[in-house]
Amino acid sequence: MALVSAIFLLVVLAALGAYMLTVSGVEQTTVNRSLISARTYYAARAGLEWGIHRTVAPPTEGTGECTISAPSFGLTGYGLDDIQVTVRCVSNLYTPGDNAYVYTITSTARHGTTGTVDYAERKLEATVCRSQNPGANRC
Repeated sequence: MALVSAIFLLVVLAALGAYMLTVSGVEQTTVNRSLISARTYYAARAGLEWGIHRTVAPPTEGTGECTISAPSFGLTGYGLDDIQVTVRCVSNLYTPGDNAYVYTITSTARHGTTGTVDYAERKLEATVCRSQNPGANRC
């Protein structure tokens, strides 16, 4: 009888150990995916800030030009190696007399390959208004 109880106890403990390993693996995968998602978000945010700077800072400030020369680029640095950022800009004349333009800047960051487990994509968009006439705040 003691042998049966010992075998039963060993089987239950082995099953419990296997379950704990599975839970630990799932937890680690969840943490890794959350980290990839956060890095991808901040890469998209960096691309958006870069795009805003390129459109509203000299020499193009308020001219209506979207001069983003390299709209797609990869990031470098620890944790950012596999992230690709694409920045797009569209400008529209807002106030004809004051030469005020509205810029719509979209930044999309991607990590990994579409359809894979570690794929993440974040898309951010900002609308910025800028006038060539410094005194005219028509935006």
